[in-house]
Amino acid sequence: MGNRQIGILLMVLVVWVCTSGGNSGLYAQIGGEKVVKILTIGNSFADNATTYLEEMAESVPGYAIEVTRATIGGSSLEKHASLIEACEEDPSIKPYSGQFCLRELLVREPYDFVTIQQVSSQSFKPETFEPYAGQIIRFVRELAPQAQILVHQTWAYDEDCVRLENWDLSKAEMHRGLVESYDKLASDYNLQILPSGEAFYRSYAKDPELNLWKSDNYHANENGCYLAGSVWLGRMLDVSPKKIKFVPEGMDRKTARFFRKMAKKALK
Repeated sequence: MGNRQIGILLMVLVVWVCTSGGNSGLYAQIGGEKVVKILTIGNSFADNATTYLEEMAESVPGYAIEVTRATIGGSSLEKHASLIEACEEDPSIKPYSGQFCLRELLVREPYDFVTIQQVSSQSFKPETFEPYAGQIIRFVRELAPQAQILVHQTWAYDEDCVRLENWDLSKAEMHRGLVESYDKLASDYNLQILPSGEAFYRSYAKDPELNLWKSDNYHANENGCYLAGSVWLGRMLDVSPKKIKFVPEGMDRKTARFFRKMAKKALK
């Protein structure tokens, strides 16, 4: 093959990479390290899931993850949808980090993935998802068509959570409800799921001595953050969570290995 033919082939490959979206796997082959860019649209549960995500990715050879956050504590799909409308009417509104509207964040980077989720207190109520999820999804597809939208399946609360008592709801009932709600959302829009909730449920069932929640019994503690991060990495990089080498300070390697195993099972 002559130099001219090689040059043409390289040009075709570069154009294909730039237009095919971020999950092609070709970045690692051409650029060395594959940098996966993520935008999370959600709340503190998305922040929990991404706590260790960048460090986890660094421990998997050939990969890196960069996380941008459009998160506001306690915010529902309805809240994020209303902020889209408010910012479109008044661009001076900057709800995210006091600096950005969602439009600005969506065009800021060529994201590989954009994640969406319901606020945990409504996650088991499918009637709260629409029309807001659809409004957000259409907005993302308009401004970041290259990005794959993923549904973050959040987790049920610990059985001792006072919220469950107030709602006369068991952890198992909350889990079943949120699984059904997120499954429907993913099916309606042909999206994949980040099954953090399933990983939590499996992990607790397997070893209830390994606590996953903070003292409020609904946010994730270090264990829960590591477990959810393992799920996200496995789905987004399309690799086994068992390849993660990073272990947070204070967590023993046996425990970390258990959580990676649970993440892998949840992804099947």
